[in-house]
Amino acid sequence: MLQTINKDFAIFRDDNYPFLGGGNKARKMMALHKKIKKEKYKAMVTTGGIQSNHCRVTAVYCHKYNIDCTLVLHGDKNEFLTESGNAKIIRNTPSNIVFSEIDDISSHMNNTMDHYKNQGANPFYLYGGGHTLEGAKAYIDVVQQLVDYDYVPDYIFVPSGTGSTQVGLLNGIAKFKLKTKVVGISVGRTKSNAEKVISDFTKELSAKYKISNKIGEIIVDDTFLCGGYGKYNNDIEEISNNSLINYNIFLDTTYTGKTFYGMKKYIERNAIKGKILFWYTGGIYNYLAK
Repeated sequence: MLQTINKDFAIFRDDNYPFLGGGNKARKMMALHKKIKKEKYKAMVTTGGIQSNHCRVTAVYCHKYNIDCTLVLHGDKNEFLTESGNAKIIRNTPSNIVFSEIDDISSHMNNTMDHYKNQGANPFYLYGGGHTLEGAKAYIDVVQQLVDYDYVPDYIFVPSGTGSTQVGLLNGIAKFKLKTKVVGISVGRTKSNAEKVISDFTKELSAKYKISNKIGEIIVDDTFLCGGYGKYNNDIEEISNNSLINYNIFLDTTYTGKTFYGMKKYIERNAIKGKILFWYTGGIYNYLAK
């Protein structure tokens, strides 16, 4: 859904995606539905932070389709047990929760996979953030929607986390031979790390879905990290606090508020003109988390 603010600025409302609470992570999760049914997975293992949108949609999806779910979470256990937002939704599902230090996540996930295999549960290993080819392919399909809307922006600004949303958009733009540039505002990774991950995944997705046209420039800006994932400055907090009044959306300080702030600064710094599309991946649960 497109929300037009003025002739030069619009918002793509991924929060209005109608399943699993909405947002880009829900779209990516449902893109896996056919595969999960076909291959008869009976358990799922994934990871994220205590307020992870991805973990929320995974927990809700598994509960809805009667799949056993284990979430390996990093972050403060007491905050998870008391905070609202995604954490509350996850607590209201029967998901198994394992708390882990960052360095131990892989071993916890592997151990859980082995446990499910020993039970004959045919588990699915889902990378954090829903980083899958199927999930990225969903955004090739969304670019088709933009073409159908007859709306082709000059720039798309999107939160850059695992990178798969940006990868899907880049491949969709190439498929339909658009001139749109995609700017990822990093919410956690350094520019060099993020751009390498996106470059590698872009090639993989392009090969998988036979996108023969040249992929556009990969752009990730990491100058708005404010010290790292989950950190923010006073300007980002102010944008978040006034987001519903000004833009009719909830911008959170971890993902979408940081991206909106970065977009504004990027446009000013580079004197960008033309049609701008802000890709709103969803933010109400993080906004209301405390």
